[in-house]
Amino acid sequence: MLLRQANLTDLPQLNTIENNAFSGDKISPRQMKRFINSPLDSLFVAEIDGTLAAYALVLFNRGTRLARLYSIAVAAEFRGRNIAFELVSRCEQIVVERGFITLRLEVRNDNIAAKNLYLKMGYKVLKTLVHYYDDLADGVRMHKRLDPPGPSKVINMPLYVQTTPFTCGAACLMMAMSAIKPQYNPSRVDELSIWREATTIFMTSGHGGCSVHGLALAAIKRGLQIAIYSQSSSVPFIDSVRDKNKKAVITLVHNDFCQQLASQGVVVHNASPTITQLKYWIDQGCVVLLMISTYRFNGEKGPHWVVLSGYNEQFMFIHDPFVEAQKDAINAAYVPISQAELAQVMQYGKQKQVSCLVVESSLA
Repeated sequence: MLLRQANLTDLPQLNTIENNAFSGDKISPRQMKRFINSPLDSLFVAEIDGTLAAYALVLFNRGTRLARLYSIAVAAEFRGRNIAFELVSRCEQIVVERGFITLRLEVRNDNIAAKNLYLKMGYKVLKTLVHYYDDLADGVRMHKRLDPPGPSKVINMPLYVQTTPFTCGAACLMMAMSAIKPQYNPSRVDELSIWREATTIFMTSGHGGCSVHGLALAAIKRGLQIAIYSQSSSVPFIDSVRDKNKKAVITLVHNDFCQQLASQGVVVHNASPTITQLKYWIDQGCVVLLMISTYRFNGEKGPHWVVLSGYNEQFMFIHDPFVEAQKDAINAAYVPISQAELAQVMQYGKQKQVSCLVVESSLA
């Protein structure tokens, strides 16, 4: 059996498989042709002795980390040969190679064989979709977190989960301290102390966040050497704050941070670090804190601090201090993110602000 990308000469056989496999919700010949030619999506076929036995279609959304197994069909005469399993496995491989780590699908609730296959392959049920199909049959949405190859370079660093909604920056600095000074024991007292030192007082709403300048000062106070990369045309967090008095306070705090750093001879690099630089710093034993935009992860626009914890040829890995429940903490360490996506989420807000703090006890 040959698994390969579909081409236009496959179109007649693809349409035949589609028409025979489904009574409704069919992909039209025009749509099938468009999917074959799509530079973004992937249409795979299984070929046996020159005949197409099956196909699988995966859609990729650049705005999220999700890929979608949109459709899969096996010709009747080729069923029972484990072809669907091989095709789904191939789709998962391509999804990871493209830098995505979650594959989602929908399946008819009455398609017991398909549901059992997906469950066997590790897919989890997300929700039931009432009257989802043309004939009003219910559907089931499922997904699977795919595991890319682990980091080839790892920072030995414990995960510290932030204990408030606004102390991600402090939590990240404590993780950096734990990696550099193994004798250091993070505590909630330190978490809140660092936040008080590094906060900008106000943010888009609620309590203020930690700016890279404030975190740098907190790191220096604790005997760490740092480097700052801050590409911004405005004061951090100020663009989405409407109240003039709040803007004035944020500006006052930011200017004070800058003056303190200047008095200690700290140079703020007005640049965005490259992926090559990030890898170099990790190789040198540095710990890198990055402020990212969470929009591509959860659809919410908010700045959030994470720590780089390793890399391989395709992915960077992060420690994320935010978890919704303590039982999920194991999934917040060494979280893979494609290098291309990391370059995107490093930019926050309309001004595409970049905040990066490199921490080392003896930075060269």
